[in-house]
Amino acid sequence: MDHLQAKLLHNRPELQDYRVLELHAPEIAAKAKPGQFAHVRVGSGVDPLLRRPFSVMLPNRHEGTIQLLIKNVGRGTDLLCHLREGVLVDVLGPLGSSFTSPPPGRDILMVAGGVGVAPLLYFADVLQTDATAHYRVRGLYGGRTSDQLPLWTEFGGRCEEFYVATEDGSAGEQGLVTDLLEGQLQRGDVQVVYTCGPRAMMAKVAAMSAAAGVTCFVS
Repeated sequence: MDHLQAKLLHNRPELQDYRVLELHAPEIAAKAKPGQFAHVRVGSGVDPLLRRPFSVMLPNRHEGTIQLLIKNVGRGTDLLCHLREGVLVDVLGPLGSSFTSPPPGRDILMVAGGVGVAPLLYFADVLQTDATAHYRVRGLYGGRTSDQLPLWTEFGGRCEEFYVATEDGSAGEQGLVTDLLEGQLQRGDVQVVYTCGPRAMMAKVAAMSAAAGVTCFVS
């Protein structure tokens, strides 16, 4: 783990309530693995006091950069979403456990919800660029509305098959992402599932995978 003052290079909007922060953090970029996170100090004072954890997304080791997907849900994340480019951000990382890579040649299903797309997007990128392992990656992505599917084109572009569900039907199929999962598990060719998103969604994904006899990793 490194503690550094990372320069904010870009702060770009992503749909209505999301921002992607790109930080120059070469120490973290060099070490971070899919599933790990960075702990970000929100302000310079004691209010808000606690750091916020964000999954490390798409590090660029050559440029020394990492990306963080932020959803504006409260005072702390609102402060981060309004940071000016060029400021220094206090960051700890990488922290946490990384995803366990499957054996070569496996059919992999990734199930994302909301900001849970961030580590899975990074993991899909890593697996698809491993030309020797011949992974086959499928992606499922769900949200209440199309406005709650940040980076869905980036995620889908790294999957051989990609399916979307929204509760209001504004994108993809109407329903829950677990409805899509049921159909995928019934195909009988899924060998391992990785999921990240709301707790209730992950709990159901894990239970459905277990019932189908498929190994599931939960972030």
